[in-house]
Amino acid sequence: MKNFKQTFIIILFFIGLAGHSQIAVTGFSNYVVGMNTSKNKTINFELKVFAYNYFDSLPIETNVFYNFETKEYHRFSIGLGVNLSPFRGFDEINSFVIPASLEIFPIKDFKKIALVLELTPEFRIEDNAVLRGLIGVRYSFDKK
Repeated sequence: MKNFKQTFIIILFFIGLAGHSQIAVTGFSNYVVGMNTSKNKTINFELKVFAYNYFDSLPIETNVFYNFETKEYHRFSIGLGVNLSPFRGFDEINSFVIPASLEIFPIKDFKKIALVLELTPEFRIEDNAVLRGLIGVRYSFDKK
């Protein structure tokens, strides 16, 4: 019953993202998949799933980002977040993170596709701090 409640909450979160905002999907290196709300706003939210673990210890990370002004070929964002394993219990926080993200738009007039470079200090609860780097490709499902 406990896993059902946690799964239900996660499904509601995804429905809320799809129903009330434009989203983007990112495939990162190291088997990480991200979904975020519209980057065209100053503040956006992102959910990452680190799919390299067993299901019961699957790390999920939620972040809130501040987006700086979008330039012709790039956009920079910085955020705060928490990495947790919800299937072990929502009180199981793995780490706190401060991600810095750079999106590079290879095609000037088509900003739906971007190369994403992310550098994240990760402050682990039961371990020392580490520096994580991710490289990925993002596709935005917005109207522009």
